[in-house]
Amino acid sequence: MGRIGVVGGGASGMMAAVTAARSGGVVTVLERCDRTGKKILATGNGRCNLTNLDFCVERDYRTAQNHGKLSGYFRRFGVKDTLDFFHGAGMRTVEKGGYVYPRSMQAATVSDFLQDELTRLGVRVVCSCQVRRIQKGNKFVVFADGEEFLFDRLILACGSAAGLRPSRWGEGFALAERLGLKIQPLFPALTGLICAEKCFKELAGVRCRARIRLLLEKDGTKRAGKGKAEKTQGCDFAVGEVYVEEGELQLTGYGISGIPVFQCSRYAGAALAGNRRVEAQLDFCPEFADGEWAQFCTQQYEKCRGKSVMLLGEGILHKKIVRVLADACKLPLQETVGEENRERIFSLFAKMRSFCVQVVSANGMEQAQVCAGGVDLSEVDENLQAKKVPGLFLCGEMLDVDGRCGGYNLQWAWSSGYIAGKAAADSGLVTIHGCENMIQG
Repeated sequence: MGRIGVVGGGASGMMAAVTAARSGGVVTVLERCDRTGKKILATGNGRCNLTNLDFCVERDYRTAQNHGKLSGYFRRFGVKDTLDFFHGAGMRTVEKGGYVYPRSMQAATVSDFLQDELTRLGVRVVCSCQVRRIQKGNKFVVFADGEEFLFDRLILACGSAAGLRPSRWGEGFALAERLGLKIQPLFPALTGLICAEKCFKELAGVRCRARIRLLLEKDGTKRAGKGKAEKTQGCDFAVGEVYVEEGELQLTGYGISGIPVFQCSRYAGAALAGNRRVEAQLDFCPEFADGEWAQFCTQQYEKCRGKSVMLLGEGILHKKIVRVLADACKLPLQETVGEENRERIFSLFAKMRSFCVQVVSANGMEQAQVCAGGVDLSEVDENLQAKKVPGLFLCGEMLDVDGRCGGYNLQWAWSSGYIAGKAAADSGLVTIHGCENMIQG
């Protein structure tokens, strides 16, 4: 079967190593950190949401390629295969609303089971080992901190820049790029969004259910005031894409966060990088249909006549939100609700359903859970082998695939790790004589 090297001991790298070893490969894992599976410990708020039973490639994954190719990978190793893998190793799982966790509700359980399987299979794991250079000839020579490793086949599972210090951004991608592979631009994904409004300092710490409509400026249109631009949804710019998410919103000193924000953050980051404007419209009462809301507002106004504006608002929303929205409507909180301020009261109701804020940037890569971008899927075949470099395989966040919150990114790690590991063990090394590629990390 040959000697197989795996650069990176995260979720996809550990899965690749286990799979390759089970298929008879002699496997070595090279991990920069002092232990394998370190990022796994932070997933799912420390509980490791390892997959999701509610699975749809077209809905749950963003990729620069068509979803057909991605679907093919998941058909080879999908959600059921993931559950069979962990159950077969003796780890039980529990499901909550489609989200699947280890029954212990500890992310360390997932990491420990993978590490135990590596040990049981005789996989050599070298930690605190940074790969500096790879030489590709008849075999792969990997230079790492003064030590040389010789492999017949090599799997790059280096992860991404997400959650890392700036000094470590792009290390794995540099290895792939200098082997001639095309890298799509990198963006932080599953992260918070920084907003322009100063009111967020007052709103910091508030959590509430909300619906978010993320509006992206239409690509290639002129800005309002510099030419004709169709006004859409109350914006002063022509709207292209609209992304709608709902869930628990977290208001912070810098802007908005929480799962619904994470789900659409990568689109905001990409648009802003292209010098397009981005606005978020926040609906703090998403449970109401429009007709129901109009009736509710009339009833609330009548019930609160003679009471303060603060009491009227606080009967619906967190008082910090009421203060900010009332201030936007020039409505003093101590005012008494009555006929003389009826118009402003109903403006307050309108703000509760559509509070518009300008997004100026996404949180940086250090705060992101996932990195969007990476090696273009067109660079690999159905076995995740690099078309330009026979014997080189890629998996996990090295590839330009990123999913929504809810276990979808880990499912990609398990699926791609399995495919790369199985193919690396099963295939023979194809040598292109007279062709050597050198890369320096």
